Amino acid sequence: MSIQQLAQLQHTFQDCVIHPDKPVATTWVGANGRAEPETQLSIYTYAYGARLREVLANDYPAVQIGIGEDQFGWLADAYIRVHPSHYFSLRDFGRHLPGFIAELIQQDKRYHDMRWLYEMALFEWTLGYAFDAADAGILSEQDVVAVPFEGWPDLKFVFHPSVQRLNLEWNIPEMWLALTAEEPAQVTARQDSASPWLIWREQLITRFRSMRADEAQALDMLRAGENFNEVCEVLATRMNEEDVPLHAAGLLKAWITQGLLSGIR
Repeated sequence: MSIQQLAQLQHTFQDCVIHPDKPVATTWVGANGRAEPETQLSIYTYAYGARLREVLANDYPAVQIGIGEDQFGWLADAYIRVHPSHYFSLRDFGRHLPGFIAELIQQDKRYHDMRWLYEMALFEWTLGYAFDAADAGILSEQDVVAVPFEGWPDLKFVFHPSVQRLNLEWNIPEMWLALTAEEPAQVTARQDSASPWLIWREQLITRFRSMRADEAQALDMLRAGENFNEVCEVLATRMNEEDVPLHAAGLLKAWITQGLLSGIR
């Protein structure tokens, strides 16, 4: 068999596995095995889909529990058809599922009463993204104390790569905790006013907590590259100006204690 023939055979085999519904001749499959060519191919086709469904279930456990295994299986198969795997690594295979669910909510009446499902998928993907984020050093209080007083207005902070932010309109963290417990508990989806949430990794544990609006705004500004003085000016519009220095220092201390900061500029 020539290299060209081998390449063509591999391409044909891959096409059969990735597109199982596509009609294809099976004359190229050896007929001297224990099973018919169609059966031999179906084994690989099933294994391919099962592996991808397994990856999605591992990345989105609360989504699967929340809608049930049967409906999750249908969701996974529909996603695989639209977003087949293009890489050897499956780490990022499920990254489009939140957006895929958002489209289903708009287009498929079966999902009209599951508007919370998009945020649940987004929350779970963000948890995984934070856990897999790169390692980085952690800023200490001593590092901050060493900054000269005159340098504070222009001071900028580098956040740990795992730090992520979400604004959630549903009680997603409460639902996630209930659904992923050792014995999943019943929980009702409840839509509240949008609330800011912080997600990060502390050593090998993924953490998340809610934030007040002023803390979320300050953190978002610093992550976007604003300096300490600009943050304090915005905080001054939310509280008495004389309270700003102590409040800003309290936010920084909490972030340092939780390991959210990696450096200063």
